[in-house]
Amino acid sequence: MKCELRNVLFIFFVVLALLLTGVPPSFSQTLRFAQISDIHYASVNSDKEYKLSDNSGPVLEDAIDRINAQKNIDFVVATGDVIDKPKKSYIYDAINILNKLKYPWYYVQGNHDTSPGLYVNKQSIIEILKKKNKNHVFDSTYYTFKPKKGFRIIVLDAAIGAGISSNGFFPNKELNWLDGVLHKSRKDTVLIFMHFPVVEPFYSPSRRILNLEEFKKILEKYNMPIAVFSGHYHSTKITKRGNILYVSTPSLINYPNAFRIVTVENKKKHVEFKLDFFETRLKDFQLKTKILSFGGVLYYGKPSDRNAVIIIDKKR
Repeated sequence: MKCELRNVLFIFFVVLALLLTGVPPSFSQTLRFAQISDIHYASVNSDKEYKLSDNSGPVLEDAIDRINAQKNIDFVVATGDVIDKPKKSYIYDAINILNKLKYPWYYVQGNHDTSPGLYVNKQSIIEILKKKNKNHVFDSTYYTFKPKKGFRIIVLDAAIGAGISSNGFFPNKELNWLDGVLHKSRKDTVLIFMHFPVVEPFYSPSRRILNLEEFKKILEKYNMPIAVFSGHYHSTKITKRGNILYVSTPSLINYPNAFRIVTVENKKKHVEFKLDFFETRLKDFQLKTKILSFGGVLYYGKPSDRNAVIIIDKKR
């Protein structure tokens, strides 16, 4: 009886101490994921300019091996341009490789992934994904889910489906949907995955989102921690503006042939984002892509664009 009383008192004082220091014993929530972008998968004999797509399969497999070696990954997101040309054989091959991930993976629509007419359109992508990826249960190229308590995932599609363009554009229907999801997620930490970046890593009018200001107005209405992860420019960039974190991740197929692993700690008064940069291990291929990108300074980014710890305070 005395032993039981001592145990109860010990637990009581431990909990009391944690509460007095402002750290609830079970509040901290952790989410860990990998972001890969711009795989540009293609078959052999498809190299062109600085994009050496003949190596798209091996470099993707190397990234998958590195991700699978990590512990406690909740999911992986491929943020667009999974394939280099909208061919069904390419999307099937790329999905077969991505299915080697031991963690759930999710798809984001890129401008290279679909095309109007006789090629792969958005609806056919959805049907293929639902058939080949057990985690993809969504009927649209933009969707949302909650992987854990305290976190909201939003996947967006700004690819222009009515024509071939490197620019992005959000239809009004999708913007209204986004506004509604954010409104319902004001107590969550929100992670948005999209192909087109909000903050340009470098100046490129032919690649930007055409109705960017409309999109930003919706994001900036809300004061909960929000992080936006994108690709498209094949460049490395991390920018924090108020309660919103913008992260651009480079292409697997171009220098520096890298991906990210992100750990998000949801704490009482703030959210901590730890961004880790992983280069693939095909070093001869990496050197070749570096030479072809004229040194790759724009793509590699500053050290603070590769690895960083970012804190976003929670506003009451």
